[in-house]
Amino acid sequence: MLREIKPRNARTARIVKAREPQQVESRKRVLLLHGGKCPQPVSSVLKTVHTLTKPNSVLLNKKNKEIHPFEDTSSLEFLAQKNDCGVVVFGAHSKKRPNNITMLRIFDGKVLDIAELMLVLPADQPEKEQKLQIGVEMKPLMLFAGSQWDDTSSSEQAALYGTLKSLMLDLFQGEEVASIDVAGLQYVLMVAAGESSSASTDLNDPANKPVLHLRWYRIRTMRSNNVKIPRVELDPIGPSFDFRVGRCRQADEGVMREALKHGRRPNEARTKKNIVTDLVGDKIGRVHLGKQDLSTLQTRKMKGLKRGRERLEGEEAMNGDESDGDVVSQDEDMIDGGMDVDDELSEGGSSAGGSGDEISIGDDEDEEMADEEQNEKPKRQRIS
Repeated sequence: MLREIKPRNARTARIVKAREPQQVESRKRVLLLHGGKCPQPVSSVLKTVHTLTKPNSVLLNKKNKEIHPFEDTSSLEFLAQKNDCGVVVFGAHSKKRPNNITMLRIFDGKVLDIAELMLVLPADQPEKEQKLQIGVEMKPLMLFAGSQWDDTSSSEQAALYGTLKSLMLDLFQGEEVASIDVAGLQYVLMVAAGESSSASTDLNDPANKPVLHLRWYRIRTMRSNNVKIPRVELDPIGPSFDFRVGRCRQADEGVMREALKHGRRPNEARTKKNIVTDLVGDKIGRVHLGKQDLSTLQTRKMKGLKRGRERLEGEEAMNGDESDGDVVSQDEDMIDGGMDVDDELSEGGSSAGGSGDEISIGDDEDEEMADEEQNEKPKRQRIS
């Protein structure tokens, strides 16, 4: 590992600060390395990747005989940290593993995951090396063809295809931009997954290893009947590669979780908790309330519900006396001749020195009998 450098001047301090983790990371740089033996097909793969990832790639032509990615990764980690690269592509050739391409990712100075691709040479291989003529920093359209890429199950094969797809995206995605000009979409990179030749799903069997077909196409827009949508045609360009997947070492779940973490970016909207949008487009919010104390609840006070002080005192006195409860005797009702007379009026009349109006109560029974006789008379019948 590289030793920790303490900056002694402003220039060194800027370099050290640029290597620290950033809030918005730049495009991952790619390091391309040659093994002890690197034949022409493997070298063609490295040159093609270097052409597609310029100027964010570093190609080292020196042969590295002592590097074995699946046995010891210290040399690869050293070179990746020295060249500030997050993706490493290592090409080598041996009798046991001919035309071998190894891709790996670096996180926090350590190897995150590794995938091995064995280059399958076609029978009619052209003698002259085909070169890919593409402009610098041209973002490709990436197409993953095959039902295996959409597998979301927890099987070993689905995890393998997920790792390969993530590696390909990190290798060829380019710089992240908010928008892109349509004229800049000039070529397509297709990664097609071949079907397995046997019915078995054991990935340890070499016959069951997936086969990846890498193809590059140039986009040509032609005039069509629809004015707004042109007719698109694809022309094959450059070399085509077929890989059979070899060994694969996936990332640890805890390390991968740490690698995917990132803070809130400057233009990223804040996530609102407990707020969702349904299919219609309406916002639905969830509010969590604690236990409410209803004793402190403020209710509306109406004037009609207010009681006078004297009436409250009278009710308290009546509640204290059991004999004078809610039952009122018939003699008390007949004191005033069967009429309820307000206490205040009666007191007011008597306190005026006997000058109040007298109320006759002797003829009340005769008046009630006259009313009953009128009610017993038959009503006027309607004459049709």
